[in-house]
Amino acid sequence: MNESLNQRDIDSLARRTISGGRISTDSLTQREIDAILQKTTPVPLAPVVSDDIIPYNFSRPPRVSKDRRANLESIYTRFALSLQALLASLLRTPLDVVVGSVEQAMFSEYVLSLGTPCASFVFELGDRMSTQGTIDLSTDFAFHLVDRLFGGPGDPQAMQRPLTLLEQVVVRNVTERALGLLRDSWQENLVMAPQITGFESNPEMLQIASREDNVLVTNLEIRSVTFNGFIALCLPMAALESFLQEKGVSRPHARQTDVEAAASRALVQGNLQHAHLEVVAKFPTLWLTGRQLSELVPGNVLHTGQSSDEPVEIHINERLRFLGALGQVRQQLGLRVTERVQKPAAERPLQSRQGRVL
Repeated sequence: MNESLNQRDIDSLARRTISGGRISTDSLTQREIDAILQKTTPVPLAPVVSDDIIPYNFSRPPRVSKDRRANLESIYTRFALSLQALLASLLRTPLDVVVGSVEQAMFSEYVLSLGTPCASFVFELGDRMSTQGTIDLSTDFAFHLVDRLFGGPGDPQAMQRPLTLLEQVVVRNVTERALGLLRDSWQENLVMAPQITGFESNPEMLQIASREDNVLVTNLEIRSVTFNGFIALCLPMAALESFLQEKGVSRPHARQTDVEAAASRALVQGNLQHAHLEVVAKFPTLWLTGRQLSELVPGNVLHTGQSSDEPVEIHINERLRFLGALGQVRQQLGLRVTERVQKPAAERPLQSRQGRVL
């Protein structure tokens, strides 16, 4: 018997031993197996992409699991929606507040991300937590807020200066209400009672934690027709330790008793009492010439072109929400809501724009 096997013998052995996707070695000797393996073409390995390799930072290990991250995004989404309603009522303009990111970082990285000067309020998280947090409104949004609250148009202004004491008081009132919404958003997961304790315009003076401590940074983006701004929230990870250590197991929801349901209803009603909405009934637009305007005197009657049986638009915070019918209530002009508007403005028929002067 030959000591070596030629290629024909190796191919015959391979066909004989491979059947139905399985390899049988019962009838092969060790020398035959070695010969087959030596002639086998190696399978090329997939190339390793450098982007798939993430270095592990031993000084800052990740502490937010996937289920906790999902809970955090849900919490701050509720907070963003509540803050959107608050700012829309205060600024009297439609806007959107969206969650940009919720990330773990070092406190030094958060400080470097702030502008100079900044508009940061430092707040205590409550008696149960001996820690502090900070919320930065950025000077651009702070000046926009002050301008709108004092009746200005809110045009973008590039003002590179700290807030004055009067401006701090105005912005602080809004920030306190925003922190109340933050408390309500966290109440099912963590009990906190944020109270503002100070204001800083220099980010280097913020000292709520050590530079190497881990913090949770949440960026909120504010979008309106004329302005885009950001709000940055920073909470120490040590204050969220009890929340982060909870297991992500869904717990059955306990049925509320009548007393608990009444308390929850009273809490919701108390929060809604602080919301202010602007309700306006609008008639069709009148089109008059310059001569007609110059001839207007007291006693003239302007016909709006609105028929008594046509609906009147009802706008809430400058958005069309309902249609109503005119009427009289105790010798006063009244308006009864008849229909809720579902279609966008582009799909609604335009009302008549004709008007005349008598």
